[in-house]
Amino acid sequence: MHRLTKIYDSFNRILRELPPFFVGMKNLPLLFSILFAMILTSQEKRKVITGQVNFKHAVISDVHVVNKNSNQGTITTDLGFFEIPVFVGDTLEFSHINLEKQEMIVTESNISQKKIEIDLQEKTYALGEIIVEKPRSIFYVDPEIMPPPIVNATTLNLPYANTKAKKDETILSIRSGAVISLDNLINSINGTNKRRKELRKIALEDTILSKIRKQYTDDFFITDLHIKQENINMFLNYCFKKNIISYFNKKNNLKLTKILMNESETFLQNNTTKVSILDKN
Repeated sequence: MHRLTKIYDSFNRILRELPPFFVGMKNLPLLFSILFAMILTSQEKRKVITGQVNFKHAVISDVHVVNKNSNQGTITTDLGFFEIPVFVGDTLEFSHINLEKQEMIVTESNISQKKIEIDLQEKTYALGEIIVEKPRSIFYVDPEIMPPPIVNATTLNLPYANTKAKKDETILSIRSGAVISLDNLINSINGTNKRRKELRKIALEDTILSKIRKQYTDDFFITDLHIKQENINMFLNYCFKKNIISYFNKKNNLKLTKILMNESETFLQNNTTKVSILDKN
């Protein structure tokens, strides 16, 4: 626009200096020819300047340099250099896939020095919110995909699952004010009390075995150990002699898993053993 204004002022000055007969209507084509010639001769060519693109004091190759006014572009070399024609006031855009896009306006100083140097900045990425959850076991099954089975003493068909303690009815008082059950008195005589202690111990062991099955899930026994679902309880009883209850109570899951995996091989080879520790008792 500045150059056109200068051309327009020059054209007006020429018109004022021309003789009157040139200004007539029949001489308008001649005047326009003069104006067109002035425009052609007054067009300035863009001057080629050299530049270098850096990133943290190191040259960058493959940076796209575009003159947004002339739509001309180039790419920096392996040494970070480029050449591009410009006018004063042109906007140069620098872009790279891993760097922030940057623009600069060409100044008179850039034209006179015929060289520019620009430093690009590293591109930053905004990450979304990250929620750190509690680590899950390798045997975890998403309840939305596969609802967990109901596991208890009844569903596992464990012995004494539905056993209820008999109500202790006190029928005898002694002088000290203490009370004693007639059943306890009889049991102490015929040895039944010892039997009941053993039964309570077995019931507790059954409960822990059911917890082990619940912790590992049936899918682990079926898929990883190749134990049929109907034989899982039998397999846990088979592993009882390896102190799996003790390792479970100590929360030594690594040792417990190793025992289950080792015993599954011998159990599959010797599947004729049908008697569990509960049956023996």
